[in-house]
Amino acid sequence: MLLSKKNCIAIIKGQKMTSGKVLSLYMTMPDMIRAGHRMSVEDMDCDENGIMGSRDYENGSEHKMVIISKKSYDIIEEAELVLDQGVLMEDIYVDIDLYHLKAGSVIEIGEILFEVNGPCEDYRYLYAFAPELPELLAGQRGLFVTPIDYGSMSIGDEVKVIKEA
Repeated sequence: MLLSKKNCIAIIKGQKMTSGKVLSLYMTMPDMIRAGHRMSVEDMDCDENGIMGSRDYENGSEHKMVIISKKSYDIIEEAELVLDQGVLMEDIYVDIDLYHLKAGSVIEIGEILFEVNGPCEDYRYLYAFAPELPELLAGQRGLFVTPIDYGSMSIGDEVKVIKEA
């Protein structure tokens, strides 16, 4: 097996390479289209201001996005709760567990690098779906991330941990 330069550097530094795939992408539509409506999309472009074309793009607030792992929905299913995918308010839904990553870690998805800001710990609205849901998902609700640069990503793109903080 041939290793790329990036893989060799990661092995030398003792960092494990972790990868997965994008399962779904979501964005919140801007006011002029259908205010607040979240829709599934096949691909999206992002830059340091967030998801281009979304309601929250360049709105002056923080440009954090939420990555949710399939693990969160597996926990919900194991508890015999029925929730549609997307209700956890994810922007990016992936098949790999990234919840061990700390703030400062870097993830590459498609052409985009994201910096991990920390765990998403907003559970308030989840009580409406099931009172036990916040407790079930404690520490596994998702990760806040911020795009570092411009790029695009699509469903099926590889998700790679580039740096663990």
